[in-house]
Amino acid sequence: MARINHIGKNMKTYNVTNHLHDHWEIVYCTKGRGSFVFDDGCEIAYSSGEIVLIPPKALHSNTSDKGFFNLYMTVDGWASPFNRAMLVRDSENKDILDIMNRTYIFFHGDLHNQSHVLDSCTELILSLLVSFSRTVTHSAYVERLRCAIVEGFNDPLFTVERALDGMPLSHEYVRKQFIKEMGISPIKYLYHTRIAFAQKLLSARDVNDYKICEIAEMSGFSDPLYFSRVFKKATGKAPSEY
Repeated sequence: MARINHIGKNMKTYNVTNHLHDHWEIVYCTKGRGSFVFDDGCEIAYSSGEIVLIPPKALHSNTSDKGFFNLYMTVDGWASPFNRAMLVRDSENKDILDIMNRTYIFFHGDLHNQSHVLDSCTELILSLLVSFSRTVTHSAYVERLRCAIVEGFNDPLFTVERALDGMPLSHEYVRKQFIKEMGISPIKYLYHTRIAFAQKLLSARDVNDYKICEIAEMSGFSDPLYFSRVFKKATGKAPSEY
């Protein structure tokens, strides 16, 4: 499950020197224009109303002749469909800007049930970014496998191998293509989807009143103890502590 690490603002700025992050960075230009330059030679020019998505470990700088203003956030645990830096333009109604501004207030405020609200805001921002990008296209068999995982993850008997069996291509080829297009292996995508679903159920236990063993099964884990180990490894917390 994607989770916000930090959200902040840059007032009028001319230069941000080379740096990198362990997580995805989302930078929304609220005023002005500038250019991101990456260590691989890639350059992305941006202006007001545009968002630059920066992958983890991508060394980059940000410069502007006349200065820029921006909102920026870092996100952990995002199974992004992008495998490189991307430029995305907000809608005419500034939907993403509106939600990022609200998220900034929620993050730095003292909100009841803050983590649950921030998780929901983050998920909405990321969904809109993917929707507005209009460039996320997957090959037919990668999309077929991705859909099979999303549709079958909560079945403890579901496996990636079973999904691959119905395809007229070699398993290894589809796996490699999946990693190339999705930036993550099919099995990791499956576990990420299962853990993300479990996080949502655990975050709402005061409403749904599910037992942990029930959440484990609903998330695709037949063994509650194994679920607890995998969940703690992925999130740093046991399900009972989440």
